[in-house]
Order: sequence, then C-alpha cells, then structure tokens
Amino acid sequence: MKSTKSQIQANLRSILENTLEEARREYLLAKESRDSDTKSSAGDKFETGREMMQREMDKLSALVDNTLNSIAKLDRIADLPASMVISEGSLIETDQETYFISIGYGKLDSIYAISIESPLGVELKGKRVGDRIEMRGRIITIKQIH
Repeated sequence: MKSTKSQIQANLRSILENTLEEARREYLLAKESRDSDTKSSAGDKFETGREMMQREMDKLSALVDNTLNSIAKLDRIADLPASMVISEGSLIETDQETYFISIGYGKLDSIYAISIESPLGVELKGKRVGDRIEMRGRIITIKQIH
C-alpha cells in the first residue's frame, strides 16, 4: 500500500479545490464577456453570443456545485470510523487493483477513487476480506480493507 487514506483524501481534495478555483475563474470570465458585449446592429448575433455565454456560465455553475458536493462528501468520509466491512471511506486492496470508496473520480496515481453508487461500488459494498465478486467477467478477490 503506497498511500494512506488520509493522503489519498488530501490529494483528491487538492485536485477538487483546483477544479473549483478554475471553474469559478472561468465563470467570472464568461460573465464578464457576456456583460461587456454591446448590442450591435446585428441583433441576432448579439443575442446568440449572450445565450452561448449564459450556457457556458450555467455549465460552470453546475461544475462548481458538483465540486463543492464532492468536497463535502470527502470531508464527511474523513470522519467515518474504520470498518471490517466495505463501506464509504474504505480503502480496498484486491488481487487486481486498489479502490478508495469515496467520490467517482477515476484513477488517481495507482488507486481508483470510486463512488459507492457505481456498479463496482455496489458490488463491493458489505463485502469482507477474502470475499470475491464478479465484475465484467473478472473475479476480484478482496485482500485487505483499510
């Protein structure tokens, strides 16, 4: 095991905080661009440009909300006690990969951050060391739970 749960959580949180900062910066730029557009004689072009900027702002606003929710979930998981049964906050070593049950992020160094609601998370939930699951034709054996 290369990383501890707290190191993985800190790394994920840092990535999310950077994403949040970038999304907020992009939102402000899009808002500024939208608001600084002046109405021209080509009214349809003006309205289309404003609408495109508004859509971009809506997309960035959703990214900010989702990122804040992911950060809150990571913070909540940090306070969960260790368990011998796989649940949110578990760091799981299998015979194939290592998974951190937290947020659906994907591969982070050599560990996969997955949500408990993901297909694999659902299969792993409630399992113990030595249990096996089948996922996409592969048999995965649980070696350790941290």
